[in-house]
Amino acid sequence: MTIVVGVAPSHCSTAAVNLGVLLARSYSRDLVLAAVTSAGWPGGGGGVDGEYQRFLAASARDALAAASALVPDDVRVRTVVHASSGARRGLLEVCAAESAIRLVVGSAGDHVGAAHAAETVAHPVAPGAHRARGIELGSVSLGLLQSAELPVAIAPHGFTAAPGARLERVTAAYSGSETSAELVLGAAAVAADAGAAIRIASFHTRPRGLLGAAIGFNAEAEVIAAWEAEIRDRAEALLNEIRGFATPPAQADVALGAGADWEAALRAIPWGDAEVLLVGSSSIGALARISLGSHAAKILRHAPVPVVMVPRRATEEYAERALEQLGAS
Repeated sequence: MTIVVGVAPSHCSTAAVNLGVLLARSYSRDLVLAAVTSAGWPGGGGGVDGEYQRFLAASARDALAAASALVPDDVRVRTVVHASSGARRGLLEVCAAESAIRLVVGSAGDHVGAAHAAETVAHPVAPGAHRARGIELGSVSLGLLQSAELPVAIAPHGFTAAPGARLERVTAAYSGSETSAELVLGAAAVAADAGAAIRIASFHTRPRGLLGAAIGFNAEAEVIAAWEAEIRDRAEALLNEIRGFATPPAQADVALGAGADWEAALRAIPWGDAEVLLVGSSSIGALARISLGSHAAKILRHAPVPVVMVPRRATEEYAERALEQLGAS
């Protein structure tokens, strides 16, 4: 089993490679750097078509060589150039062939030229320095979240980790739903695999507008306080189950983040430099709907740490991991 990192020519892959290294080291997995070559037509072996295919392959090899140079000696790495009809399909094909447990990609908009790439290597960014930039989804990453059968980790702009760092904590976004609870328990099992802590976190905004005007601001505050109390009670019940695991995480706690907007809500709780935020693609709660088309997209956009999106197809596997831990205790 491996960690696969998508590498694309003309894009800066430094953040994605750094995240891939962190995960590979934490889970004692090989790192596979994959570049997909694709064209709008099948092409032949000679003429203009063949020349274009050779150009794509050479660009892919150059990008992989630059990415490989970022991987420290303590992580086993290999590179793959894979031809496919498209980047999304190609990355998923590589993941299937390499028995990947995670697919790692970077944030959209990380275009880079040779001069900028050299500057990034010569003057690396300090851990956490670019947290405020968050994550942008492009067509490839959006398509992956909609069709992947394995968790997809997305590195924010400028993400770095300290040399030799291992995953310290997994924060699981919790909405209060049954599906979200299953995902939290599975996340706790995954965190334990890496010797990391688990944190159950819920986020919500506190807009002052129509709701307050309709029912009164005091009543609005009571509604929010009641929701927070219910979420905390449910989260504490989950913590009790997690503590009963055969191999529990290093630590387990609960956090609630509230703010005037999503950025403020996410930054209302502390974050570490070697931490990921796990979000389910189909978690639905009473006051918070975490789906790719609504709140999850806002969480992604403002996330101060890498985000691991768990698609619907992978949620059952997470739930099974939790049952295994509970059954073995």
